[in-house]
This record gives sequence, structure tokens and C-alpha cells, in this order.
Amino acid sequence: MAASTPDGHLTWYVINCFGGLMTNAEALAYRAFLGAAKGKASSSPDLWDDTKTSDPEALSLMAGGVDAFMLRVRERILRDHPDRVALNRCPRCGGLAMTPKAQQCRWCHHDWHAPAHGSSE
Repeated sequence: MAASTPDGHLTWYVINCFGGLMTNAEALAYRAFLGAAKGKASSSPDLWDDTKTSDPEALSLMAGGVDAFMLRVRERILRDHPDRVALNRCPRCGGLAMTPKAQQCRWCHHDWHAPAHGSSE
């Protein structure tokens, strides 16, 4: 799922900023997907063998491929942890910022940082 679209970015944001909310099986599957991608891009694919999993629940989660897995994990985290997931949206366009603490929009480039103290502006 491409992070360059708003939907893809939401998935990236939830997985990367709130990945600690994954279940053990989700974390094993995610690690296996990452290892497979790194192994494919590596000149030493066997270097990533330790990221493979034999966990039946993780393998079941992986069955539909990486995009389907990421979408399911995103939806489960948003559903099960609405009190712990902060979606940092731009006050101008409503786009999702890069991280929960970011203060600049990646979509419209609006900046909502507080002005520096002692600034002569």
C-alpha cells in the first residue's frame, strides 16, 4: 500500500507510530514481511532467515499478502485502541501529519509550529 496516498499514509502512520499495539501474531507476521522484503533487496538474502515465522496465527494473517495484512492491522488497531491512537491532522486541510508530534502538513505544507520566543517578527 503506497504511503503517497491519504489512505496508504493512514496505514503507514498507524503501523509505524502505533505498531506497539500489534498483537504478538501481528508483530511476527510484520517482521516476516519486512525480512522477506529486505532479503529480496539484499545481496545476502539468507541474512534475513531469522525473520521467518512458523507461528500458525502469524502465517494465517499473512495469507492475503502484505497490503491486506497492513490494512487489517490498521483497522484493528484503530478499532481496538481509539483512546491510544492520536491522528494528528492538519488544522488547514485535515491531512494526516507524518507523526503524532509533527507540526507541518505533508499535503498542503501548512506549518503550525508555535512562533519562537523572542522573535523579532
